[in-house]
Amino acid sequence: MWALVQGGSVIEIYSRPKSIVINNVRYPSNMFTLYTESEKKQIGIYNVQSKPEPDTRFHNRGQSSFSYDSTKEIVNETFDISDKEIEDITEKDDKGNVILDEHGVPVILEGLKTQYQKRCKRQAHSCIQSYHWLVERYIYDNTKSIPSDVSTYVKDVRSSCEAICTAIENCSDLDAFKVLFEDTRNEAGETTKIAVMLDWPDPYSVEKYIR
Repeated sequence: MWALVQGGSVIEIYSRPKSIVINNVRYPSNMFTLYTESEKKQIGIYNVQSKPEPDTRFHNRGQSSFSYDSTKEIVNETFDISDKEIEDITEKDDKGNVILDEHGVPVILEGLKTQYQKRCKRQAHSCIQSYHWLVERYIYDNTKSIPSDVSTYVKDVRSSCEAICTAIENCSDLDAFKVLFEDTRNEAGETTKIAVMLDWPDPYSVEKYIR
């Protein structure tokens, strides 16, 4: 990423090479990669020091702004980072009044707990739905039973879903919530326990029944 700096101010940001006009002179797009840093600085083009991106699962990223550091001769990117809400919030207007929907029900902004519990339940449904045909077959012909390994797998999926949703609900703050995404490792760096959010049963033994 590069920036055009004139009079100590950042005029424009270039996220990729492009043909540009500076002081009535057109420069080709390959100028950004072929010119040396010194040559680019002579026409006002400086490298941009990008700020590390936050983990957007847990944080909101604000709009980027850029400033020129004349000492280091570089343009720095900055933006605000805020934590996402873990709990649901009742939406209010600027005066603090609760906002209602068309049915007169308060508008709720879902926090991370609700979002990920819903996501967990959707994943459980996705894991199970490929075997629904076995249930339908049994309904129409009870001589064709549901394989025991499928019944066990479905039970394990439901159990995992419940355990994950419970772990999510028990989080008291964002830091506790983040832990659910982390594997447990020993001193050698080996995974000893998979992250709670990824702890689903292995479908290997029942994949032959998928439809």
